[in-house]
Amino acid sequence: MSLKSEYAIKFITYTILILTIVLSYLNHQNPINLALLVALGLLVLVLLALQNKNTKKHMILNSIYDTKTKLYNRQYFIAELSTTYERAIRYDSALSLLIIGIDNLNEFKNKDKDIILKEIGNYMLQHSRQSDIVCRYDDERIVMLLPMTDYLHATIAKDRFKNGLLNINFPTEKRPIFRFVATQNSPDEDAEEFLIRAFDGY
Repeated sequence: MSLKSEYAIKFITYTILILTIVLSYLNHQNPINLALLVALGLLVLVLLALQNKNTKKHMILNSIYDTKTKLYNRQYFIAELSTTYERAIRYDSALSLLIIGIDNLNEFKNKDKDIILKEIGNYMLQHSRQSDIVCRYDDERIVMLLPMTDYLHATIAKDRFKNGLLNINFPTEKRPIFRFVATQNSPDEDAEEFLIRAFDGY
């Protein structure tokens, strides 16, 4: 539900509440007014329930997604890294991590930063697999978990994303400078050590 829909529900709800109070004040003994009062009361309850449901949904979405890129946020990524890493170790399957940095992002104006991040987010969502976990790790880095992917195939993915991002026609005065690093997990380390090693290589 959009922000406009939220405002519409709030406006209708408060309008009905006011009408209910007015009708109650005018004549609470009139059967027609009483029936209308009950109907309005039920409608208010329905609208409040819809508004509450939408608020909860909005809070859940904001808790796992980055608002600018529409990618997962860092908190969600850390939680998923642990689960995905355990699964990879259990089934003896490869797991790779791709880090995409934007080295000069701080040199852009806030408006241009938002444009760049939105374009990158759109590209990553359109060109990643359903099983991949793509997140905005911090201000300047996108991190991507690649399940069942060894270093060779992670490098192929890295080159593919590199070519794609470098060919985006960003509507800004200058272009972002990217850095790409791919790392595969090792069975003798845990998820945290894997992440640290990946960033050490960055």
